[in-house]
Amino acid sequence: MNAKMDEIIERAVIANRLDTITKEMGYALERSSRSPIFAEACDFACGICNGVGDLVSQINGIPILAAAGTFSVQEVIRKYAGQIEEGDVFILNDPYQGGNHLPDIGIITPLVMEGEVLFYCVSRAHHGDIGGSVAGSYNAKATEIFQEGLRIPPTKLVSRGRVINEVMDLILQNVRNPQMLQNDLWAQMGANNIGLARLRELVGHYSVARIKGTVAYLLDHAESLTRSAIKRLPDGAYTAEEWVDDDGFQEKPIRIRVTVTINGEEMTLDFQGTDPQVQGFVNSALVTSTTAAWIGALWALGSDIPRNSGAFRAIKVCLPEGSLLNPRDPSPVTLSTLTPASEIISAIFQALDPIAGGCLPAGFGRYCGPSFYGIDPRNQGFYVGFAFCALGSGGGISGRDGYPYMAPLSNYGGVRAPNIEANEIQYPHLTLCHEMEMDTAGSGMWRGGPGVRYSLKFYGEPTNIVMFGDGMKIPPFGTSSGQPGSLNFAELSLPDGQTLTLASKENARILPEGTVLTVISSGGGGWGDPRQREPERVEQDVLNGLISPVKARQDYGVVLTKEGIDWAATSELRLPNIGGIDS
Repeated sequence: MNAKMDEIIERAVIANRLDTITKEMGYALERSSRSPIFAEACDFACGICNGVGDLVSQINGIPILAAAGTFSVQEVIRKYAGQIEEGDVFILNDPYQGGNHLPDIGIITPLVMEGEVLFYCVSRAHHGDIGGSVAGSYNAKATEIFQEGLRIPPTKLVSRGRVINEVMDLILQNVRNPQMLQNDLWAQMGANNIGLARLRELVGHYSVARIKGTVAYLLDHAESLTRSAIKRLPDGAYTAEEWVDDDGFQEKPIRIRVTVTINGEEMTLDFQGTDPQVQGFVNSALVTSTTAAWIGALWALGSDIPRNSGAFRAIKVCLPEGSLLNPRDPSPVTLSTLTPASEIISAIFQALDPIAGGCLPAGFGRYCGPSFYGIDPRNQGFYVGFAFCALGSGGGISGRDGYPYMAPLSNYGGVRAPNIEANEIQYPHLTLCHEMEMDTAGSGMWRGGPGVRYSLKFYGEPTNIVMFGDGMKIPPFGTSSGQPGSLNFAELSLPDGQTLTLASKENARILPEGTVLTVISSGGGGWGDPRQREPERVEQDVLNGLISPVKARQDYGVVLTKEGIDWAATSELRLPNIGGIDS
C-alpha cells in the first residue's frame, strides 16, 4: 500500500473517531443527567472544536445547539486568551456573548497538550429553569432579557481542576431547582471529561502534529465539498419570505425575508427586508440566526457535507442590525431557538426550492408549548415540565411522506418525545390521549406527516401553564402544488365545564385541579399535486385514520366505498387533472 493511500485511510479513521467521541459524550450526558429534558427528550448537543474555536465534529443532536458551539468557544478564547489552562472549565449562556438563549447552558472544557490548547469539548443543553420572572424561563411577556433569566457571560467555573464555589453558588442561588441544575452541570462536565480522555488516547496513538494536520484537512475538505455543491446550482438571486404569527404583544405577523445569491462557488444569505426587532421574545440574536441559516443552506446542499466550520466558510450570512434576526441587547430572545430559527430555515427552503432538484421538504409544524410548573402533591417538590409529547410533524418531500411526530426544523429529529409512563411519574398529570389526528396532514402527492392530539389531566394544585410557540395563524407551507399543513391548537377544559382556547404566547395561568389540557399539533405541508398520489396510498391513509373519506374525495380525488376504491368514480373525478388512472 502506498503512502498516499495510507494517509487517506488514516484521515478517514481519525475523522470517524472524532465523530464517535462526540457520540460517546452524548450517551454519557443522556445517561448521567437527572433532568427529563436531558434524559428523556435529549435536548442537548455535544461537539469538539479545535484550538482556535472551529467546530470539527458534532453529534446528530439538536442542530441549532451543536453548530452554535463554535461561537461559545470563540467567546471564551476572546475573553480568556493566555489564561486557559489544563483543568479549566468554562460556562456561558448569554445570547449576546456566544449563547443561543438563556436556558441553553454551554460547558466548555479545553484539552491542553504540549503547552497549547489542542481541542475544546463542548456540551450545550437546555435546563428546565434558569431563573427569571416565570418558572421554566419562557416568559411570553418579557420585554427585555433581564426578565427571562440569569445571564452568564463566558465565565471560568473550574480552575485547574478546582470548582470555583463562588461562581457555582451565584448561579444556583438564582434558579428554582438548584439541585437538579447542579447535577446536570456535573453531567455536562462529565461528558466533556469523557471527550477529553478519548482525545488524549487519539493524540497519544498518533501525535499532536498528525492530529492537527488531519483536522485542518477535514475542515478544508468540508469547505471544498460545500463550494462544489454551491457551484452545481445556477447563479442568481432567489428570494422568499416566511412569517412568524406575532410577538405576543402585537397581533400582526412578522416578516422574515431572505435573498440567497449564488455566485460561482459562494453563497450569500442576505436577510435585508426582514422586519425590525420586536417587543416580545421572538427576537433571535446573532448566534442562533447565523446557525439557523447554516442549517438551511447545508440541508439544500446535501447530506454528504460534514457539518463543521469548514462547510460554513463558503456561506456568508448577512443579518441587519436591529432586525428581528439581529436585535440589540437587551432584547428578549427566549423563543428564538424554536421561532424564528425554524422560520429562517423555512424561508431558505422556499428560496432554494426552485433550483434544489426536489431535495427540500414542504413546511414543518411549529412548536407550540406549553410548559407547566408547580408543587408536586406527591412529594412537595417543585417541578417544571414541557409538552414534548405534542410535537408537530414534518413536510412531505419528493418520494416520501413527511415524518410524523417530529421536532421543528431547528431541532430536526433531535428532540425525542418522552415515554408517557415516565412522564406521569415525573409530573403530577395523567395522559388521557396521545394519537395521530385525522385530516391534519397537508395533502400532496407526498403528504405531510399528521399532527398529534395530546391531552393531559392535571391533579397538582396549583398547576401553572405557560404557552410559548407559534403556528396558530400561519400553517406549514405546501410546495410543488402541495397543500399547507394544519394549524396548532390548544384548549383547556376546566372542572366547571368551561372551555378556554389558548393563544400561542401566554404567561402563567393558574389551573384548578382536574383541568384537562388538549393540544393538537400541526401537520406538515404536502409536496406535489394531491391528485397525483396513488389511490392505494390514499385508501391506506383512510384505513389508518389519517385522512377522512371526505378529504380523500375532495383533495385527492379518490372515491371510497365499503368495498374499497371506486375506480370508475375516481377516474372521472381525477380526469381533469391527470387524464384518468389505470386500475
